[in-house]
Amino acid sequence: MPGTKLLIARVDLSEQIASRLRAEQLTAVMRLFWAGTLSSFCNSLVFLFSSIEEDAFLAVLTWAIVVWSLLGLIALRQWRRRSISQRGPSNSRRGVQHLIFYAIALGVAWAALPFLFFAHASLGGRLLIACLTTGMLGGGVFMLASVPAAAVAFSGPIAIGALFVLLRVGDTQHVLIAVVLIGYLAVLLLGAFNYEKELKTLIATQIASEQKASASAKNLGAMADVTAALAHELSQPLSAATAHVQTAERLSRVPAEERSLPIEVPLRDAVTQLDNLRQVIAHLRNSIEGRLPEKQLLHLHKVIRSVLETNQHRCEQLNIEIEASLTAQNDAVVANPVQMRQLFSNLISNAFDAMENSAERRLTISSSAVEDNAIRIDVADSGVGISPAVKTKLFEPLVTTKAQGLGVGLSIIHSIVKEHRGQIWIEPNPGGGAVFALILPVTSLDERDEAV
Repeated sequence: MPGTKLLIARVDLSEQIASRLRAEQLTAVMRLFWAGTLSSFCNSLVFLFSSIEEDAFLAVLTWAIVVWSLLGLIALRQWRRRSISQRGPSNSRRGVQHLIFYAIALGVAWAALPFLFFAHASLGGRLLIACLTTGMLGGGVFMLASVPAAAVAFSGPIAIGALFVLLRVGDTQHVLIAVVLIGYLAVLLLGAFNYEKELKTLIATQIASEQKASASAKNLGAMADVTAALAHELSQPLSAATAHVQTAERLSRVPAEERSLPIEVPLRDAVTQLDNLRQVIAHLRNSIEGRLPEKQLLHLHKVIRSVLETNQHRCEQLNIEIEASLTAQNDAVVANPVQMRQLFSNLISNAFDAMENSAERRLTISSSAVEDNAIRIDVADSGVGISPAVKTKLFEPLVTTKAQGLGVGLSIIHSIVKEHRGQIWIEPNPGGGAVFALILPVTSLDERDEAV
C-alpha cells in the first residue's frame, strides 16, 4: 500500500539519520578522547601530590588508582574499537551505549572526590577540590557535548556529589556556590543538547543532498540507457533503408534492360524499412509512457524470413552463406510484432558482426518443437565465439564484446524473451562460433491459423 511504503521510507530515513548521527557523535568524542584522558589523569595526579603529607594520603591514593584503572580500561576499549573498525564497520549504537556506561563510571569516581575529602580538607585543599571538580565538570561536558546522554551521565554524579557536600556545610557562601554550580551545569548541558540538535540537522541536510545527487545520477543513467537503446534500435532499419536506397541509386545509372532487378524492388524495401523504423519509434514511445506492448498471433518463421530479407544486402556484402531450416510444425506465438523483429534483427546482426573476420561465414537458423507447447529457435554462426568470462554476464546491460558496441542489444533481447515468458541462452557451436538458443511458448493448434 502507498501509505505503508511511505511509512517504511520515513522509518528508513530516520534510522539512516540516527545511525549517521551516532557515528558522527562518536567521531567528535574520539577527537578529544586522549586530551580528556590526559586531563583526568593529570588532575588526579595533582590532588595525589597535594595529599602526600596528609593523613588521608592512602585514601587519596586508592581513589587515584581507581580513576587511573578506569582511564586505562576506557583507553583499552578505545584501542580495541579502533582495531575492529579498521577490519570492518563498527556498531555505532553499541559504541554510544559503552560511552554512556564509562561516562557514568568515571563520573562516579570523580564525584567521590568532594564526597570523601572535602569535609576534612584545609581551606587550600577545599579550594583545590572545588577547582578540580569544576574543571572536570566543564571539561567532561565539553568533551562529551556531541552525546548529551553521556555528558549528563558524567556530569550528573559529579554535580550531585558537589552539591551534597556544599549543602551539607550549610552556610550562606557554600549555598551560593551550589547555586552557581547548578547554573554553570545547566548552561553546559543546554549547549550540549543544542550542539546535538544542530549536528542532527546538518546530517539530515547532508543525507538529503546525497539522496538528491544519487537520484540525479540515476536519472542521468536511465537517460543514457534509453539513449543507447534508441540509438541501437534505430540504427538497423536506418542502415537497411540506406542500403536499399543506394542500391536503387546504382540501378538508376544502369540502362533498364541491363538491370539485375527492377528499381522498384529496393525502393519498396527501403519503404518497408522506414515503416519498421516508424514502428520501432512508436514502440519506444509507448514504453517510455509506460504502455504495455500490444500482442497478437503471428508466425515466427515469417518474422525470421522478413528479417533475413532485410539483411540480404549486408549478407551479400560480407559473403555470408545463410541456411534456414525452419521445420517446426507450430510456429504461432502470441507476441508483439515489433519486439519479435527487434529480437531476431539483433540476433542476426550480432551473428554477422561475429563473422566479419572469419574465413568461413555461415549463418544457420533452425526451429524445432519443444514438446507440444513451445518452439526452439537456434541462431548459429561460425564467428569467433564467446569467451567463458563474458558468457555469464553477456545479457547484462552495457556488456559487449564489440569495439564499437553499446552493450544494449543482448540486454534488450533478454528483456523481450523474458516478457514473452521464454528462455534464452548461449552455447558453443561445435563447428566454431556461437549458438544463441531461445524457447518461446506457442499457441494451440486450433488458434495458430489466425496468426499473421
